[in-house]
Amino acid sequence: MTRYQYLVVALCCAANIADGFDVVSLSVAAPVLSKQWHIDPAVLGTLFSAVAVGLVIGAFLVAPFADKVGRRPVMLGALGSLAASLLLTSAATDIWHLLALRFVTGIGLGTLVVCLNTTAAEYSSVKFRNMAMATVHIGFTLGMMLGSGVAAAVLGTGGWRNIFLAAGLLNAVTFTLAVFILGESRDFLLRRQGPKDVVALNRLHRRMKLPELTAMPPRPAAAETSANAMRLMLAGPMRNPTILIWIASLTYALVGYFLLNWKPTVLANAGLSPSLAAASGIITGACGAAGHLAMGLLGRRAGEGRLTAFFFSLAAVTLVIFGIMPAAPIPLLAMAGLTTFFVVGAYTGLFLVTAVMYPTAIQNTALGFVVGFGRIGAIIGPMIGGFLFSAGLTRMDTYIVFSIIAVIPALTMYLANRLAARAASKLGDFGAQPAAV
Repeated sequence: MTRYQYLVVALCCAANIADGFDVVSLSVAAPVLSKQWHIDPAVLGTLFSAVAVGLVIGAFLVAPFADKVGRRPVMLGALGSLAASLLLTSAATDIWHLLALRFVTGIGLGTLVVCLNTTAAEYSSVKFRNMAMATVHIGFTLGMMLGSGVAAAVLGTGGWRNIFLAAGLLNAVTFTLAVFILGESRDFLLRRQGPKDVVALNRLHRRMKLPELTAMPPRPAAAETSANAMRLMLAGPMRNPTILIWIASLTYALVGYFLLNWKPTVLANAGLSPSLAAASGIITGACGAAGHLAMGLLGRRAGEGRLTAFFFSLAAVTLVIFGIMPAAPIPLLAMAGLTTFFVVGAYTGLFLVTAVMYPTAIQNTALGFVVGFGRIGAIIGPMIGGFLFSAGLTRMDTYIVFSIIAVIPALTMYLANRLAARAASKLGDFGAQPAAV
């Protein structure tokens, strides 16, 4: 790992800080916004889900283009669109403007989250890869904490627009940094081999202190290219592990995005002031960062799939405990933090498992499908929460429902881990690690 490689990982982390701020912006603004605009809980749930619809489109349809046209242009496009949509959100005048802008924000987020993880993995050595991806995810949690801190500072005066203004400015800064720091993916240049790619590759090699090339090496075999991504993901013994991971991602997001969007409102209803409910994101965010770090440090040692299944299992247990606890602020905050530790740690585990399972040439597509199926769950999860609360269900009833859902990804990850190990022994190098540099 050279300084430039660490710098690229740090840039991905910074971009994900902006992402975390973006995602949490509406949830921390919701208690004040819903009162000012008199928004019904069911309509608020639909607003939460608008960003998830965009995330699905970004992950399924836009992010895979990074395997075909390159990581850099797709990442820059996503960062630029996020900066613009969030700045415009700060000036939204009605619910329909807000709905449309959150949809556009979601497309940028869905695209970027895939590219950030792929770029961090490709720019890292195999030994550092898990920690690099965990660092990127810690950035997301730090962004959520930053958003919660900004919200706590401005919501007392009702200034919810300043939350989106700060998020837009943060994305504008990361976009500017990316223009000057980010180079194209080394693995992508080796696959594409355009007329000027050897020059770009040697420029990258100089920054990474690697030997320069006089000519491009032979192209990868056709079977390893992005054009065959779907066939490779669903080929033979890889089919079942792939489908199980998609199910795990979808059901995880049902729970994770319900918690992310409704936690400040749930805590506010339990007696916390809107500012304190927003500030609770700092506490739970610190627990989430610890979850990312634990997965990054222990994943290779314990086995990424095995540890992810374990984290999902404990998330289901803590959800039940949170639901049945009395409405006392300090114990609720502590249990919310513990739940966040396991939920976001398992989220990191999904990405680590995907990076291990699939070759570099199709990694953006593979991660795009994991993110995309997750965002389908993210569309449904907040809406389910809104309808359950609107129907009069208590916090205990609602959290028990979501704890039952959380058992599904625990089971599917356990099965996927066993089947993927069996498939790897049959397919040999198919599940090759991303290229070490």
